[in-house]
Amino acid sequence: MDLIQVGLRIKRLRKQCNLTQEKLAELANVTPHYIYEIERGMKTMSIYTLNDIVVNLDTSVDYVLYGTSTPAESSYPDHLELLVESVPYSKRDALADIISAILPHLK
Repeated sequence: MDLIQVGLRIKRLRKQCNLTQEKLAELANVTPHYIYEIERGMKTMSIYTLNDIVVNLDTSVDYVLYGTSTPAESSYPDHLELLVESVPYSKRDALADIISAILPHLK
């Protein structure tokens, strides 16, 4: 396991979720400086902190630690995927606009 890569994945996911280090730290019950050190590969984390981070970044432990997803995640489509598959291609741009408008209000 490469701590620098772990930190880079956490940082990338945190930014994709539009979270600051301060907000992720609050959600994971740690200090912002600790998140800073994790993201730079300077510190390891307990299993409890790792769990809090992956839950709040909506990812898997496998992805954070190794850059891979678990087979269960990649094998089965989630409910949203199934709904989108049922929408005709001609209507998907409209659906994308609706989802884009809603996403900022989900967090």
